[in-house]
Amino acid sequence: MVDEAAVAIVGGGPAGAALATRLAHSGVSTIVFERSAEPKWRACGVFSSPLTHSRLIDLGLTQAQVADLSRPISALALGTTSGATCRIEYRHGHAGGFDRVQLDGAMLDRARDAGADVRVSRVVQSVGLPRAAAESGWLRTSATGPNRDGGAQTVRARFIVGADGPNSVVARAAGVMARPRLSKAGLTFHMADPQAAPAGQPMTGRFVFGKGWYVGIAPVPGDRVNIGIVMPRGLLAEPLDVIAARLIGQIPGPSEPWMSAQVTDSYAAAGRLSHRVTRNAGAGFLLVGDACGFIDPLTGEGLHRALVSAELAADAITGWLRGDARALDDYDRRLRSRFRTKDVVSWVLQAFLAQPALLDYALRRLARRDRVRETLTLVLTDQIPASRALDPRFMARLLAP
Repeated sequence: MVDEAAVAIVGGGPAGAALATRLAHSGVSTIVFERSAEPKWRACGVFSSPLTHSRLIDLGLTQAQVADLSRPISALALGTTSGATCRIEYRHGHAGGFDRVQLDGAMLDRARDAGADVRVSRVVQSVGLPRAAAESGWLRTSATGPNRDGGAQTVRARFIVGADGPNSVVARAAGVMARPRLSKAGLTFHMADPQAAPAGQPMTGRFVFGKGWYVGIAPVPGDRVNIGIVMPRGLLAEPLDVIAARLIGQIPGPSEPWMSAQVTDSYAAAGRLSHRVTRNAGAGFLLVGDACGFIDPLTGEGLHRALVSAELAADAITGWLRGDARALDDYDRRLRSRFRTKDVVSWVLQAFLAQPALLDYALRRLARRDRVRETLTLVLTDQIPASRALDPRFMARLLAP
């Protein structure tokens, strides 16, 4: 069985679904391959920038849908296990804690409604990239799950997109995988929250930083909190529930009701969070979302970055299909330019995380300096240029006694 399309997208997560929606709206024949039969909980980010809401609405989701899919987060309480604390307020739009299972499903439905051919329960086993603009590439896929109807399929496409996250099959076929610079693992799950506010009411999220690890606690729809733990990869040798219980037990202060509540889904682990690529696009291929590289989920920008990359990618692919030979190079340049400074900010934060005494010092000063705190909040939410946080004057105001 051989099908043909202008564009084939590997991965039906937010980046792949958003790109498929934009391409289909532009009249580009697009096929999306998603390995799961339906969205399910997996290791992924749920906390996201205030800008994510407007980008989802721009894709065609309604205000009511976005409100149902996320819990507004009006502030973040930051603290260390040694007692330093600081509170960040979102004064220019709330951040969000998303129900990722429902969000991923809604975005795939939006891609279908736009006219994309979404094929679920299909795993892409191998990819052959086109060597010239006039050629087509190919993908070989097989069915997944207990019902393997459909067997093997081969699809030819003029353009192939990797929206399949770390270790992307498209990135590997293109030979652009690079050695990561960090060695961290992630563990995520949800717990019931007996003290959750009524649906739609803003709540406060929390980050707790320990020695070599941190825990993010984000309220999400359904009277739950999402727990995201970032830690050294070596800890994954232990059972996941044991790791979770030990690190949550180190959170300072009185016990909160969710800490002894029921885990509402499975523990999901990511064995390696950080990864990078040497290029985001080339002859017949392009990467979007986490497939473009990832540093650390601390800044909560994974979902927003996925949507930004999908928008830039749609412009690049439609331009390339119309004969713009520079479109792919422009995409790689624009994407790197868009996030380069923010990536530097992420690396600066990694330096603070690696020095617990310095992190304590910085949090205590941040708590007392309103203007510095407001600037950092706007940088982390992409509402002002990230370069503002790298200005020596900003660092001096932050760290001065």
